Amino acid sequence: MSITFAHDHPSTSRPPAGSVRASDAEREAVVSVLHAALGEGRLDLAETESRVSAAYAARLRADLPPLLSDLPDGIGRIAAPLTGPGAPAWSAVWTDAVWRARTVLLGPHEPRPGASQCRTAAVLCALAVLWLLVCLLLGASLP
Repeated sequence: MSITFAHDHPSTSRPPAGSVRASDAEREAVVSVLHAALGEGRLDLAETESRVSAAYAARLRADLPPLLSDLPDGIGRIAAPLTGPGAPAWSAVWTDAVWRARTVLLGPHEPRPGASQCRTAAVLCALAVLWLLVCLLLGASLP
């Protein structure tokens, strides 16, 4: 008895677009949009859990967009064809780091820093590194 599979026989026609299988990354992208919608108050917890379960259970790409169809485009919308977001710019990473440092030092109610505050923080960090290097060199040269 031999078992044959559909992929053993090459087909000349491509499968319809709706029958392409969804990847784990595509499912995770949909789940992140659903969590963002929950955080904004657009979905309640029960509906989010239901949609997240449906996203993880989705076998085909065509099963994923209906889970987001009633949500606005502004909440981390997935670009066609369901790709995840790219890496943030270095300026955004630096601004976030400065904001977090200010929040730790000055309290949680501080607004996000502006461009001039980020430049000042960069200069202060450069001076601190320079001071550390000078101290290390002077300390290493002492007997």
